[in-house]
Amino acid sequence: MSALVLTQHIAVATGTPVTIGRETLQATPCTLAAIPTSGGTLGVEYQLVADGTWIAWPAGAVAATTVYVLSGPVYALRFTATTKNGVIELTQ
Repeated sequence: MSALVLTQHIAVATGTPVTIGRETLQATPCTLAAIPTSGGTLGVEYQLVADGTWIAWPAGAVAATTVYVLSGPVYALRFTATTKNGVIELTQ
């Protein structure tokens, strides 16, 4: 029997960071696709523990669709669109 794959599309409005936490992050590995709108940038950060430091993902703020695999657990993720709205696709 194959494992259930959870997929989410998360809209990120300009200037309004979106944070998802443990209630949403069910399993690792998980794959994130940051998809900024043309002319915009999208930042992704993660937090390892509650009230911990936010750490930028290795790709930094991206201006083109960028995919990254989280191979270990994180406490929370935060997404920020700077000049135009964007979308995050999260698959677990």
